[in-house]
Amino acid sequence: MVAMVRVIKLMKHRMPGDEIDFSAMPLLRTLQHNGPMRVSALAGALDLDASTVSRHAKGLEDRGLVERTDDPDDGRASRLAVSDHGASCLEKGAAVRRAHIAEAMSDWPADDRETLRVLLHRLTVNLNNSLEHQ
Repeated sequence: MVAMVRVIKLMKHRMPGDEIDFSAMPLLRTLQHNGPMRVSALAGALDLDASTVSRHAKGLEDRGLVERTDDPDDGRASRLAVSDHGASCLEKGAAVRRAHIAEAMSDWPADDRETLRVLLHRLTVNLNNSLEHQ
């Protein structure tokens, strides 16, 4: 458990060239994966309060990382979407982190890298299943 927490902390560190705080990544990744969403739907997907998501979204909008579009289902509402600049920043940050992981594992035999991939996948699936049954 201590090792997993340490890996997470290391990956959360601001990396050279990062334009996005790590805390904003779940919001941006959810929008990127699901497409434009209302703040309320985004808050539900992230299991956060809508006011919290709205505040974060405003900051990201001010920085040009997300944009608001009219909701085609309700002219009074709007949807958030990842901007082209936001998508570019997400990819750049992910590429830097992938490079750090690749460098850290560069002297590992291929079998060890594959074993780690398989075991991490199994752990993720099992944790997800365990949490769904609570």
